[in-house]
Amino acid sequence: MGRLMNWSVSRLLSMPSLAVVTLFGLAGCGLIEPEKAPPACPEIVVLKEAQEMTRFQGNGRDLTDVTFEASINNFVGGCILDEETNTLNNQVVVRFELNQGPASDGGAKFNYFVAVATLDRKILSRESFPLVAPFEGNRTSVAIVDNVYPSITLGRGDTGEDYIIFIGFELSRSELYYNKTKL
Repeated sequence: MGRLMNWSVSRLLSMPSLAVVTLFGLAGCGLIEPEKAPPACPEIVVLKEAQEMTRFQGNGRDLTDVTFEASINNFVGGCILDEETNTLNNQVVVRFELNQGPASDGGAKFNYFVAVATLDRKILSRESFPLVAPFEGNRTSVAIVDNVYPSITLGRGDTGEDYIIFIGFELSRSELYYNKTKL
C-alpha cells in the first residue's frame, strides 16, 4: 500500500502544475465531495419452514393430490435512507418457482409475507401479498417475480443493520407440518 501511494504521489507530481493546483484547490474548497456511503440495509432472511409450499387438493396427502409445489428460490434487496424522516425505504425482489401437480386446476394461488423485525426478532410490521401463477398451455412449471417495498422508521442511532426482513409463504397448519416432516 505504501509503495502504491508513493507511486501515485510521484505520478501526480509529474502532472502539469496547473492541473495539480486546480485538483488540490477544488478538493480543499469542498467542491469535490466524496460520495456518501450507501446506508446499511437490513438482512433479508427466508424462513426455512416457510421457504417451500406443497398445496394438496382436499384432505389427501398422496402424490396424486398435489395441486402445486412452490419455493422461494431467490431474493435480493436494497434500501435508501430518507434523511428528513429517518425512514429506511427498502425494496425486496422475491423470485418464486412453481411446479404443477397432478391435481392442478391450471393455476396456483397463494400468499406470502414480508415481516420487519428487530435483531431480537420482535416483529414490528408484517404484510401479506397474494399471488396467482397460471400454468398456461402445456407448461408445468413457472417462475414469477414480485417486488415489495417495506419501510422502517429508524430509532435514534439505529441503522438498517439493527433490523431483519423475513420472507416466507403463508402456510396452513397442515402445510407447515408437512414442511417440518420434510426437513
